[in-house]
Amino acid sequence: EGMDNTFKRHESLAKAAWAGAQALGLEMLVSDPAKRGYSTTAVKVPGGVDGGELTKVMRIKYGVTIAGGQGKLKGKIIRIGHIGYVGMFDLVTAFSALEMALDDLGYSFEPGAGITGVQKSFMENNYLESRDGR
Repeated sequence: EGMDNTFKRHESLAKAAWAGAQALGLEMLVSDPAKRGYSTTAVKVPGGVDGGELTKVMRIKYGVTIAGGQGKLKGKIIRIGHIGYVGMFDLVTAFSALEMALDDLGYSFEPGAGITGVQKSFMENNYLESRDGR
């Protein structure tokens, strides 16, 4: 893959996660995209949803592990990792599980919105070009 393509892939994955979260009406922990990193996306847990329960439902019921917040952010944010050996379908799967878990916990959104946001971002940011250098 090479370092340049690895960095491009991480950027594409991050932008897709941001798009998916925003499509679900979730608020990013860091509002300014220029100040966000490309390794992990931190999203505020929506009001009325228990952050600990959200990560638990995703892991136990849907088989997808994401991280919660630590310290003063415990229960207030979720973190979706997308660095290392992660590809576009890992994020599609993560957002599918996130949508189902959010629905289980009573959060209202348009089903499929997050997944669509992720997919559109990949298409707009030429994700596949970053994978093979074409």
